Parts: sequence; structure tokens; C-alpha cells
Amino acid sequence: MYFFWKFIFWFGLWISIFIVDYTSPAILHNAPFKLISPIVGILLIVYGLLLNAVAGKTLKKYGHFDIKKGIHKPDKMIDIGIFSCMRHPAMFGSIFFSIGLAMLNAKIITILWAGWVSFFAVYFIMAVEERETIVQFGNRYCEFLKNRKPFCFSLSCLMRGIKALKHHEEQ
Repeated sequence: MYFFWKFIFWFGLWISIFIVDYTSPAILHNAPFKLISPIVGILLIVYGLLLNAVAGKTLKKYGHFDIKKGIHKPDKMIDIGIFSCMRHPAMFGSIFFSIGLAMLNAKIITILWAGWVSFFAVYFIMAVEERETIVQFGNRYCEFLKNRKPFCFSLSCLMRGIKALKHHEEQ
């Protein structure tokens, strides 16, 4: 049930971007912005999806004592791979995905709305996700909090996550 509500939360945020985009007028008719914004949007979507994929695979491979089918909350705390440089790579990826969606049509109102959506997402992560994780993992997660930023916009961090997954597959 936990993942259902989490899915509803993120899906609702993404849908709200489409609704705002569909109902808002195109205010800015600046040609360079209309050309650059979709390109930046696609790059953000790709980066967001990569972060989500690497984080999800890392959780699946390293986050459970026993192999499980489907999506389950992790049994073990992970501090390797992409989690060695940030605490919430999947959530960060979801935020990039949301902003990328907003930039595709180059509407200022939608981009501003995506900024607010991202603010609510970060609040959700910090207020709900981290409290649940502290309850689950205790002092070990508190130490993890001290040593990791919530988010890290770094290609080297993403590459560290990919290398950890490749290393796991080779074993």
C-alpha cells in the first residue's frame, strides 16, 4: 500500500504539469527560448530517467536480504553506487523529469508550476521519506544523513552508480 500512495503522489504531480500546460496560454513568443527550452527539457527528462533507473536497479540489487519479485521497500540501507554521493537519486530524477516535461512546450507558466511541483516534491522527500527511513534504519541512517547531500547534480555521481551496477553484474 505504501508504494501505491507514493505512486499516486508522483503521478498527481506529473499530471498537474500536463493540466497546467494544456490550460495555460503561450505568453512568450521568443524564438530562441522556444527552440532551447524543448532541447533542455529532453535532456532533463533523459537525465531524470537515468537517475531513476540507476537508483531503482541499485535498490533492487543491494537493498534486500532476499531476492524479491516486484517493488518492495528496501530491507537494507544502501550507501554504495549512486547512494554514495546522494541520498535520494530516484526522487531527484523524478524532479528533473517533471521540470523537463514542463520545458517541452516552452510555456513560462508551466515551467513556473513545475518549480512549485519540485518544491512540494522536495518537501515530501525531506518531511516524509527521511522520517520513515530514520525510523527504519535508526542511527546508521542518521550518520548517512550527515555525510551525504540529499541531491547531487553530478555526472560523476551517476557514473559511480552505473559502475557499481556493472561491478555487481560481473560477480
